[in-house]
Amino acid sequence: GAQPERVATVCDFSRAGRRRGHGPHRTRGGGRKSRTMLLRSCDTFVCTSLATSSSGTQGGTLFGKNADRPSSEEHEVIRTGSRRYNEGDVVRCTYITIPQAKQTFDCVLSKPRWMWGTEIGANALGVCGGNEAVQTLLSEELLNSDGSPTKSLLGMDILRLALERGRTAKEAVEVSITMLEKYGQGGPCCQEDKDWTYENSYIFADSEEAYVLETAGRSHWCWERVGAGQVRNISNGISIRSNWGGISKEIQNISRQNSWWDGVSDFDWKKAVASGGSVVGLQSYGREAAGQGHLKSIKEESDAMENPPTFEHWIKRMIDVLKDEDSGICFRDIHGFCSTGSQISWIESPRKTRHFFTGASDPLSGTPYKLFRFSDSPSDSDHGSNTLWDLWRQRTLSKLSLGDKVKYDLKELEDEGFSEHPSLSFADLISREVELIEKSRHE
Repeated sequence: GAQPERVATVCDFSRAGRRRGHGPHRTRGGGRKSRTMLLRSCDTFVCTSLATSSSGTQGGTLFGKNADRPSSEEHEVIRTGSRRYNEGDVVRCTYITIPQAKQTFDCVLSKPRWMWGTEIGANALGVCGGNEAVQTLLSEELLNSDGSPTKSLLGMDILRLALERGRTAKEAVEVSITMLEKYGQGGPCCQEDKDWTYENSYIFADSEEAYVLETAGRSHWCWERVGAGQVRNISNGISIRSNWGGISKEIQNISRQNSWWDGVSDFDWKKAVASGGSVVGLQSYGREAAGQGHLKSIKEESDAMENPPTFEHWIKRMIDVLKDEDSGICFRDIHGFCSTGSQISWIESPRKTRHFFTGASDPLSGTPYKLFRFSDSPSDSDHGSNTLWDLWRQRTLSKLSLGDKVKYDLKELEDEGFSEHPSLSFADLISREVELIEKSRHE
């Protein structure tokens, strides 16, 4: 596929509890206080050209993400619809208003209810995307002189804009870069903590290829292409090294001036903006390394197959990845950080896709991955996902368990999405899940 035509937060909720701050922040008194800490949050995965019985020689793209957010923050699944706009129309993002595009594409978004932007999503043209918090040495660019976050576009706003305006993964990257350079990123990323702000990384994917886009400071960026037959994951850390396909035009000068790069060797994005030129901490570890292991296994399995399976096999493989609690990929904390929403998508062509969403907190809670189809889902609707999310949250807080019969019935809702001709809409599946959960409370 063609390359994008470019050349050249955090409030951490750890397993130990909620902690404020991210990166070096200015204190109210004008001093400087370091609040650097380990990020424990989202994981995003993509595998391109996986073999299946229905996708021919090209194969299909498998995409998945757990959106990890404050456990009490409501998460919804909405459809936006495709629209055309007039010259001069604007769109109100979470904090700022910007000119609207002439046309926006139909999207399904899994997002925190309070914000305009989204954590994960897909458009009706077969483009998927997810974003994550990252930390670089340029994080202070996100702050005002008093240490408060500068209100610009949230990373989640940029993701939604990219899905609404990008026909391909490549175009989604280009939209993101344009938004980043024109308006910058930043702003409080949580209703309850106005000091929580962060830089962002993204994976965008379509049926042919995928891209990793990573940002630093207010408007610096770097991207890497994930071609056919490749796999990739991101886990809250800068990950692009010297194999980038494009970088923002000033970042090499900034790195040279700060002695993060010698100006002679190949420019290593991670070594420069994340490690300040040091070789310490450049290797993958933790969730990132565990995710790489999962993807390596999936790719090896696909490459060795003589009789490729249906897409169902790969969706279930990704379900297992996103339910990996031992590594922290599935994050479970009742009062801290939690996997508050989850998406898995299979893309064989722009119009041949299957999107699955939990619409509920924590993939291990028992909620099934439910099939979403643009063809039978109303626009401007949450499909009952807010009710579902609240119901699962109440069960989690009450520490209620599920009986075997309810687990079986919920599994059938998930299996509905694997049938050749599914009969239930996303809203129907949520309604049925709500009925089962409410009924279980009285058994």
